[in-house]
Amino acid sequence: MTLKFLKKYIFVILAVIIAVGGYFYVRAVGSEYTYLHRDYNGNSAVKNVFLDKDSTGKVEILDWKETDKGCLITVRSVKPGRVFVTIQYEDYIGLSPLIVHKNGIITNQRYFGDSQGSVVVIVCIMIYLALLTGYFVKRYLSSLKKSLYDYDNILYLGLIVFSIYMMLSMIGSIINRNGVITALSNMANSTQSFVLFTWPLVVITTVVVTISNVQLIRKEGKTWRNMLAFFLGLFLGLGSLSQIWLEERFFYSKIIDTHYEKGFGQFILLFLENMTTACVTYLECILIGTIIIALMSARHIPSFDKDYIIIHGCQIRKDGTLTKLLQSRTDKAIEFSKLQKEATGKDIVFVPSGGKGSDEVISEGEAIRNYLLENGISEDYILTENKSVNTEENVKFAMKMMREHYGSDDYKAAFATTNYHVFRTGMLAEQSGLKAEGIGSPTKRYFWINAFVREFIATIVKEKKTHAKVALVVTLINIINVIALYISVLLS
Repeated sequence: MTLKFLKKYIFVILAVIIAVGGYFYVRAVGSEYTYLHRDYNGNSAVKNVFLDKDSTGKVEILDWKETDKGCLITVRSVKPGRVFVTIQYEDYIGLSPLIVHKNGIITNQRYFGDSQGSVVVIVCIMIYLALLTGYFVKRYLSSLKKSLYDYDNILYLGLIVFSIYMMLSMIGSIINRNGVITALSNMANSTQSFVLFTWPLVVITTVVVTISNVQLIRKEGKTWRNMLAFFLGLFLGLGSLSQIWLEERFFYSKIIDTHYEKGFGQFILLFLENMTTACVTYLECILIGTIIIALMSARHIPSFDKDYIIIHGCQIRKDGTLTKLLQSRTDKAIEFSKLQKEATGKDIVFVPSGGKGSDEVISEGEAIRNYLLENGISEDYILTENKSVNTEENVKFAMKMMREHYGSDDYKAAFATTNYHVFRTGMLAEQSGLKAEGIGSPTKRYFWINAFVREFIATIVKEKKTHAKVALVVTLINIINVIALYISVLLS
């Protein structure tokens, strides 16, 4: 059975599983329901179980027995209505609310609460999540095979992380035999638990990036760009605490009442809590995906069949020589050219790229060219691009020069940049029509962390339409979930 077949007929298959394996949709009037009423005191013996006068005739108590976990009660539906089963203990009386639906199904406490066989529905949701996770894995592997620099790689990795977490959270619903609405609510609220689960990691990350930023500011100066990693850690930390803050504000609010069970105020609070934690969760999952792909990109070694290697420029010194960052990029390109020569005997043409800034004596491309000449690279194997002002122009102008030099678009290219910049450069290259493999040069750890965050934010902004679509889907799911919960309470 292929994944394509399952994708097409999954809901039909799950409906059959529900019909065969459970009673949720198939039992008519006279359904039986066995449930556990827990004794929260932990020391009271059950003396009797009976119906109050308003519940008589709506259900029939078939059996009850005391267990270590509570009182196990079996009832049968007779006619629709709200029912209260009374459990008389030695020192107190407990009430167990049930709802008998028109089709005879009995649900516990809520309109869409636990019912006989409802665990089968939750298992089906688990199956669907498992298939969805498999679909994301398949798409990720396909996307990765197509290109290492496709942003879908990050997106699918983030979705895989979260869908696996949702599956794990659903296991608790199966073990506890929660009703369908409770299970769906737990799944929707899994963003809150995810945020709490990752809170220690967020705290540790914030401390690490703060120390890194202090080192960076001491060496590079105090600018908002040099504090981006700190701001991201602070945002994730405060976002993780947003649920507590919202509950505190709404608890004392005089505008919205969150204390009335059937009022809509608590569901407005639930919507806001889910949305804020969903944003934090999504950002964390995308960050996890970005870290994985960025490391894969930085450690990737291009195949030894390249005709050209672009060296992406950056700030040079006042005397026109290379900074350590740019020198590291150029050395990496030279190292790759030697490895390719040793492996295949094929020479490579260097394409130093970068224009002249207002505070620079020569262009970055010319500065790199001079360094290449000083390191024994022949003029015949250097093709200098000296007009570009950013990474996108680096790629576009270099492409034009390589095409003219090679005589066609059939050349094979690589590019050298700093490790944190490889993925975004590769992504920009592909969007410009250049299929190229990247190679990353090392940089100081304190600089790498903040630079990586800068690249992460730049990539988020670049793919803002994709993230807007995901945000819209999350919002719609959250609205549907809150409305379903509200209806369940309202009809109970």
